[in-house]
Amino acid sequence: MKVGVVFGVSELANPKAFEKKASEFITNLAQEFDVVGGFFISTKRDFREAREEVNFNDVDAIVLYPLTGGTEGPLKEFFVYRRPIVIYGDPFNNSLAAGIELREYFRDRLVPSTLVKDFNELKAALLGYDDMREVLDRFLRMRIGIIGRVSPWLINEKFELPYTSISLKKFYEYYEATTDAEGWKAVEEIVGKAIEIKEPGREDLVKAGRIYLAIKRILEDYRLDGFTIGCFDLIGKLKATPCLALAMFNAEGIPAACEGELNALLGMMIARRFFDKPAFMGNIADYGESYIILAHCTAPLIGKYIVRSHFESGMGVGVDVQLPKGRASLMKIRGRKAVVAGVEVVGQEHSDFRCRTQVKLRVEDAGDFLDGTLGNHHLLVYVDSEELADLLSELGFEVMLY
Repeated sequence: MKVGVVFGVSELANPKAFEKKASEFITNLAQEFDVVGGFFISTKRDFREAREEVNFNDVDAIVLYPLTGGTEGPLKEFFVYRRPIVIYGDPFNNSLAAGIELREYFRDRLVPSTLVKDFNELKAALLGYDDMREVLDRFLRMRIGIIGRVSPWLINEKFELPYTSISLKKFYEYYEATTDAEGWKAVEEIVGKAIEIKEPGREDLVKAGRIYLAIKRILEDYRLDGFTIGCFDLIGKLKATPCLALAMFNAEGIPAACEGELNALLGMMIARRFFDKPAFMGNIADYGESYIILAHCTAPLIGKYIVRSHFESGMGVGVDVQLPKGRASLMKIRGRKAVVAGVEVVGQEHSDFRCRTQVKLRVEDAGDFLDGTLGNHHLLVYVDSEELADLLSELGFEVMLY
């Protein structure tokens, strides 16, 4: 197991006073693991110099040892590597105090982080991460992106994980590089399989195909595993929406969220990476004692579907998908917290005053679930709720299971 090691020393302290302690620590660790690094860091400049010497992306875990307090600032920068972290603290020089602060910083950013104070605990923590290496790598090495911006009404959206940001200006460049003929070819088969086409005309469908192709090329060029897009901003310029494109990507195995919401995208990524299932991202449109109705204008094309316009704008191309009946899970992620409920998909709704895909879920104590959930935009995933909750816990989320 390859382990990166970094020591933190306050700018007020003399690093020479800690050289012996650091040397003994590395010597002991090197008897059990392949150790790289061993730098003393006091400032962010020291961090930048250290990353030029060692590629911490290549290690299996990182050990941070704050030898003194006041080292939280430079040591927290190691979260960008998305590697499991063990923080070693000792009872002197405010080492443990700094370690506790660092642990919470990393956990808030969903980086597995453990605080230990002796070598046996350190060894056990590293071996534990080694046992979970495959699961953690699949989670920590995800490459996600946002096209445009987070929609302004998502007032609870806070996201601390690294992601790639692509401007709408760049998206329009990709869009303009497509042709109408290419756009139609991209959606022709999808349109042909629809059980009905209501509002959209051929021009709307061509634009939807061009949006799909533009995003597909962005994913290839930026090497993204999933994305979200600030979709409403497209309406003013293109008189079009990406709803159909998102439905196609989610059916193809590429997680795709709307409204620029990164937390929803993260949940979609987890559902796809660990269960190979698409997720339906929906608004809670109504509820009763034992039911919830989810609705949105895009949904993975995993059932029969009607091609429609986008509900709020009356423009573009949305979809009304007949999602399968059966047992499933309802999930909401925000930051390091998650709620999960076991549900049963019992049928579809078709109100003209809601988004196009409308699904009715049987939920025990729906009112209690809504009182405890973390905001709008929930994900419907056809997986067992206890399995999903257990996985989320393993990945570092604080999970409430209903």
